[in-house]
Amino acid sequence: MPQSLPKLVQSLVHMNRLLQLVLWFLLGTFVGLPVGVHWMNRSLVQRADAVGRIGEEATIDYFAKAQYRNADRETAREALLYAIQVHNKMRGTTSKLYARDGQIDLGYCYGELSLLEEAAGNSDLARDYMQHAVQTLKEAGLRGPITSEANIRERLSKERFVDAALTEGQK
Repeated sequence: MPQSLPKLVQSLVHMNRLLQLVLWFLLGTFVGLPVGVHWMNRSLVQRADAVGRIGEEATIDYFAKAQYRNADRETAREALLYAIQVHNKMRGTTSKLYARDGQIDLGYCYGELSLLEEAAGNSDLARDYMQHAVQTLKEAGLRGPITSEANIRERLSKERFVDAALTEGQK
Protein backbone atom coordinates (compact mmCIF):
# COMPACT_ATOMS: atom_id res chain seq x y z
CA MET A 1 0.00 0.00 0.00
CA PRO A 2 2.80 2.45 0.65
CA GLN A 3 3.86 2.12 -2.98
CA SER A 4 0.38 2.86 -4.28
CA LEU A 5 0.13 6.09 -2.23
CA PRO A 6 2.82 7.93 -4.26
CA LYS A 7 1.14 6.77 -7.45
CA LEU A 8 -2.19 8.09 -6.20
CA VAL A 9 -0.62 11.42 -5.25
CA GLN A 10 1.11 11.56 -8.61
CA SER A 11 -2.09 10.90 -10.48
CA LEU A 12 -3.92 13.56 -8.43
CA VAL A 13 -1.19 16.09 -9.17
CA HIS A 14 -1.31 15.16 -12.84
CA MET A 15 -5.13 15.44 -12.86
CA ASN A 16 -4.90 18.75 -11.05
CA ARG A 17 -2.55 20.09 -13.76
CA LEU A 18 -4.88 18.85 -16.49
CA LEU A 19 -7.84 20.43 -14.73
CA GLN A 20 -5.92 23.71 -14.41
CA LEU A 21 -5.02 23.60 -18.09
CA VAL A 22 -8.64 23.00 -19.08
CA LEU A 23 -9.86 25.78 -16.78
CA TRP A 24 -7.29 28.26 -18.19
CA PHE A 25 -8.30 27.29 -21.73
CA LEU A 26 -12.00 27.83 -20.94
CA LEU A 27 -11.28 31.14 -19.23
CA GLY A 28 -9.22 32.32 -22.20
CA THR A 29 -11.94 31.27 -24.60
CA PHE A 30 -14.75 32.92 -22.65
CA VAL A 31 -12.82 36.17 -22.26
CA GLY A 32 -10.97 36.24 -25.58
CA LEU A 33 -13.79 35.27 -27.87
CA PRO A 34 -16.13 38.19 -27.06
CA VAL A 35 -13.23 40.63 -27.04
CA GLY A 36 -12.05 39.35 -30.42
CA VAL A 37 -15.53 39.46 -31.92
CA HIS A 38 -16.05 43.01 -30.65
CA TRP A 39 -12.68 44.17 -31.99
CA MET A 40 -13.26 42.54 -35.38
CA ASN A 41 -16.78 43.98 -35.75
CA ARG A 42 -15.53 47.41 -34.79
CA SER A 43 -12.73 47.22 -37.35
CA LEU A 44 -15.10 46.06 -40.09
CA VAL A 45 -17.63 48.77 -39.28
CA GLN A 46 -14.95 51.45 -39.43
CA ARG A 47 -13.74 50.21 -42.80
CA ALA A 48 -17.27 50.00 -44.17
CA ASP A 49 -17.94 53.52 -42.93
CA ALA A 50 -14.78 54.79 -44.64
CA VAL A 51 -15.69 53.06 -47.90
CA GLY A 52 -19.16 54.60 -47.70
CA ARG A 53 -17.68 58.06 -47.18
CA ILE A 54 -15.37 57.58 -50.16
CA GLY A 55 -18.39 56.65 -52.27
CA GLU A 56 -20.25 59.70 -50.97
CA GLU A 57 -17.27 61.90 -51.75
CA ALA A 58 -16.98 60.60 -55.32
CA THR A 59 -20.72 60.94 -55.94
CA ILE A 60 -20.84 64.49 -54.64
CA ASP A 61 -17.75 65.41 -56.65
CA TYR A 62 -19.37 64.03 -59.81
CA PHE A 63 -22.62 65.85 -59.01
CA ALA A 64 -20.76 69.14 -58.51
CA LYS A 65 -19.05 68.75 -61.88
CA ALA A 66 -22.39 67.96 -63.53
CA GLN A 67 -23.91 71.06 -61.94
CA TYR A 68 -20.92 73.05 -63.10
CA ARG A 69 -21.57 71.86 -66.63
CA ASN A 70 -25.35 72.04 -66.79
CA ALA A 71 -26.72 74.36 -64.12
CA ASP A 72 -26.70 78.08 -63.56
CA ARG A 73 -23.76 79.70 -61.80
CA GLU A 74 -25.33 79.88 -58.36
CA THR A 75 -26.33 76.21 -58.37
CA ALA A 76 -22.89 75.21 -59.67
CA ARG A 77 -21.22 77.36 -57.01
CA GLU A 78 -23.29 75.75 -54.25
CA ALA A 79 -22.54 72.25 -55.55
CA LEU A 80 -18.80 72.94 -55.72
CA LEU A 81 -18.76 74.47 -52.25
CA TYR A 82 -20.59 71.44 -50.90
CA ALA A 83 -18.15 69.10 -52.66
CA ILE A 84 -15.26 71.05 -51.13
CA GLN A 85 -16.88 70.73 -47.71
CA VAL A 86 -17.22 66.95 -48.12
CA HIS A 87 -13.66 66.60 -49.44
CA ASN A 88 -12.33 68.58 -46.46
CA LYS A 89 -14.35 66.48 -44.04
CA MET A 90 -12.94 63.32 -45.59
CA ARG A 91 -9.43 64.76 -45.61
CA GLY A 92 -9.77 65.35 -41.87
CA THR A 93 -10.37 61.67 -41.18
CA THR A 94 -7.57 59.39 -40.17
CA SER A 95 -8.77 56.73 -42.56
CA LYS A 96 -6.05 55.04 -44.57
CA LEU A 97 -8.58 54.73 -47.36
CA TYR A 98 -8.60 58.47 -48.00
CA ALA A 99 -5.92 58.69 -50.56
CA ARG A 100 -4.08 61.20 -52.62
CA ASP A 101 -6.78 61.02 -55.32
CA GLY A 102 -9.35 62.57 -53.00
CA GLN A 103 -7.04 65.44 -52.24
CA ILE A 104 -6.32 65.96 -55.93
CA ASP A 105 -10.08 66.07 -56.59
CA LEU A 106 -10.35 68.69 -53.86
CA GLY A 107 -7.65 70.78 -55.53
CA TYR A 108 -9.44 70.67 -58.85
CA CYS A 109 -12.76 71.57 -57.18
CA TYR A 110 -11.05 74.71 -55.94
CA GLY A 111 -9.73 75.31 -59.45
CA GLU A 112 -13.18 74.91 -60.99
CA LEU A 113 -14.66 77.24 -58.42
CA SER A 114 -11.91 79.73 -59.23
CA LEU A 115 -12.76 79.66 -62.93
CA LEU A 116 -16.44 79.98 -62.14
CA GLU A 117 -15.86 83.03 -59.94
CA GLU A 118 -13.53 84.52 -62.53
CA ALA A 119 -16.21 84.15 -65.21
CA ALA A 120 -18.66 85.85 -62.84
CA GLY A 121 -16.28 88.80 -62.42
CA ASN A 122 -15.19 88.03 -58.84
CA SER A 123 -11.44 88.26 -59.41
CA ASP A 124 -10.39 88.44 -55.73
CA LEU A 125 -12.42 85.39 -54.81
CA ALA A 126 -11.19 83.60 -57.95
CA ARG A 127 -7.59 84.30 -56.96
CA ASP A 128 -8.18 82.95 -53.44
CA TYR A 129 -9.72 79.75 -54.77
CA MET A 130 -6.86 79.28 -57.23
CA GLN A 131 -4.35 79.66 -54.39
CA HIS A 132 -6.26 76.98 -52.48
CA ALA A 133 -6.14 74.76 -55.59
CA VAL A 134 -2.38 75.13 -55.95
CA GLN A 135 -1.74 74.57 -52.24
CA THR A 136 -4.02 71.52 -52.07
CA LEU A 137 -2.34 69.89 -55.06
CA LYS A 138 1.05 70.46 -53.45
CA GLU A 139 -0.22 68.93 -50.21
CA ALA A 140 -1.37 65.91 -52.24
CA GLY A 141 2.24 65.34 -53.17
CA LEU A 142 2.23 66.72 -56.69
CA ARG A 143 5.43 68.54 -57.57
CA GLY A 144 6.68 70.68 -60.40
CA PRO A 145 4.75 72.58 -63.03
CA ILE A 146 1.61 70.46 -62.63
CA THR A 147 0.76 72.49 -59.52
CA SER A 148 1.05 75.86 -61.26
CA GLU A 149 -1.98 78.02 -61.90
CA ALA A 150 -1.34 77.90 -65.65
CA ASN A 151 -1.36 74.09 -65.69
CA ILE A 152 -4.48 73.92 -63.55
CA ARG A 153 -6.23 76.30 -65.95
CA GLU A 154 -4.99 74.31 -68.95
CA ARG A 155 -6.17 70.99 -67.50
CA LEU A 156 -9.55 72.35 -66.49
CA SER A 157 -10.09 74.04 -69.84
CA LYS A 158 -9.86 70.61 -71.48
CA GLU A 159 -12.66 69.23 -69.33
CA ARG A 160 -16.10 69.38 -70.82
CA PHE A 161 -17.48 70.55 -67.49
CA VAL A 162 -15.57 73.80 -67.66
CA ASP A 163 -16.60 74.70 -71.19
CA ALA A 164 -20.25 75.30 -70.26
CA ALA A 165 -19.41 77.57 -67.34
CA LEU A 166 -16.93 79.62 -69.30
CA THR A 167 -19.11 80.03 -72.38
CA GLU A 168 -22.14 80.94 -70.26
CA GLY A 169 -20.80 84.45 -69.78
CA GLN A 170 -20.02 84.81 -73.49
CA LYS A 171 -23.58 84.10 -74.71
